[in-house]
Amino acid sequence: MTHSFTLYTINTMFRSIYFLSILIGCSSAQQKAVESISAKRLVELQNDGVTVIDIRTKKEYDQGHIPGVVLVDFFSSDFLDQMKKFDRDKPIVIHCASGGRSGKASKMLQEEGFTTIYDYAGGFSDWSSKGMKIE
Repeated sequence: MTHSFTLYTINTMFRSIYFLSILIGCSSAQQKAVESISAKRLVELQNDGVTVIDIRTKKEYDQGHIPGVVLVDFFSSDFLDQMKKFDRDKPIVIHCASGGRSGKASKMLQEEGFTTIYDYAGGFSDWSSKGMKIE
């Protein structure tokens, strides 16, 4: 009887591990890698209605920003809470001054379950150096 119980227990454990691995595989398949994009691609995404989020400070934003962006300060204490207001299943573009903050924020948002994240790694510095429109 002990032998049967042991085999039953081992089989149950293996089935549980198998199903758990399938579940983990499904959830990670939904999450895409963060894609680094150019200014040209940012414009295309904006034209498609994708939300572009400027994560610089208010002071940086007020000195000039890409038209049509939403400001969410990366350094604010409620940054993640503000970001959670966006639909995690819709694509977003993140940008900062030159790519440091946006890279960190993109990873954080990926961990929070955002499925499609574009990182304009050149940031506002790249945008302005290309002579693109600034507000």
